[in-house]
Amino acid sequence: MWHPAIGALGLGIIGYFVPRVLGVGYDTISDILNNNLALKLLLLVAVFKALALVISLGSGTSGGLLAPMFMLSAAMGGAFAIVVNMIFPSAYLSPGAYALVVMAAVFGAASRATFAFIVFAFEITRDYNAILPLMLGCVIADMIALRYLPSSIMTKKLVRRGLSVPEFYEAGVLNVVRVDEVMRKDVQAIPPEMTVGEMAERMAQREPGYDITEGLPIASEDGRLVGIVTQGDLLRALEEDPAGRMAVSEAGTMNPVVAFPDELVYEALFRMLKRDIGRPPVVSREEPERMVGYLNRASILSAWTWQMHEEGVREHGWFRKFRGGLKGPAIARSAK
Repeated sequence: MWHPAIGALGLGIIGYFVPRVLGVGYDTISDILNNNLALKLLLLVAVFKALALVISLGSGTSGGLLAPMFMLSAAMGGAFAIVVNMIFPSAYLSPGAYALVVMAAVFGAASRATFAFIVFAFEITRDYNAILPLMLGCVIADMIALRYLPSSIMTKKLVRRGLSVPEFYEAGVLNVVRVDEVMRKDVQAIPPEMTVGEMAERMAQREPGYDITEGLPIASEDGRLVGIVTQGDLLRALEEDPAGRMAVSEAGTMNPVVAFPDELVYEALFRMLKRDIGRPPVVSREEPERMVGYLNRASILSAWTWQMHEEGVREHGWFRKFRGGLKGPAIARSAK
C-alpha cells in the first residue's frame, strides 16, 4: 500500500516545481508545436515528464502512455531544434516542426504503429512539406526500436509477466492453403482382395509404398476408393486370424474420413484431429469415390515450410540475396 503513497509524494514534488508536467498536458503539447516555450522549459518538461511517467507507472497506479510520451518527445524535438539554431544560427530549424516529427517518431516506434503515426502527425498539421521528414524520421526510429526494443511499449508489461506476445500479424497458413497444394499424389493403393498376411509381409520388408505407419487406402482396379487399412487394423486382424487369410477389405475401415482438393488445409486438419486420424484420402468432389491423393502430417507441415520460405525471401540487394531455391508447391513436395 506504500507504493501509491510514495508515487503520489514524488509526483507532488515534481508538480510543485514543474506544474506543466501534471495533467494530460494537451495545452503544453500545443504550445510546444506552436513554438511558444523557451528552451529551459522544454528541457524541464522533457526530463520531469519522463520521470513523472516512470514514477506513476512504477508505483502501481493508473497512468496513460499516449499523452505523456507525446509531451516529452515533442519537448525533446523542440529543444533539439533550438540548441542547433544556437550553435548554427544559419540552420533556421523550426522547433515546432521538429517537435512534430520527434513526437510521431518516438511513439510510432515504441508502439510499433509507425505508419499510423505518420498519418496522425500529418493530420495535425495538414502540411504536405512535413510528409518526407515525417516518413524519414519515423522509419529510422522504427528501425532502431526493432533492433534494441524486443517488445513494444504496449506489450512490455505482459512480456515481463512471462507471456509471449507476437509483435506482427500474419495470416494463418492453414487458412489460405488448399489441400491440393500440399497433398501427396503418389498414391499407393492396395486391392481389396489382398490378404492381411500378404500386406503385413510387404510392410515388414518395407517395400516401396508399404513403409508407412499411418495407413494405406484400399482401392479397386479402376481407382474407386473402397476403404483404408492401418497398422492397428492389421494387428487386430492377425490376432483374430493368425494365418492372415482375412482380406484387407474386411480388416480395414470401409467408411473412411476423406478430404477434398478444393478445401482449406485447416478444415481437413480439424476433421483429422476430431476423428483422431493421421492420413485421410483425398477424393474428388465430382466423383467422391475417385481418390486423387492423400493428406498426412508431413503434407500439413510442408504448408508451414512454404510460408517460412516465402517470408524469408528478401528484395534483391537488401539483407541477403535470394539465390534460386524451391518455391511454393516445390517446397511442399520436397518436405514430403
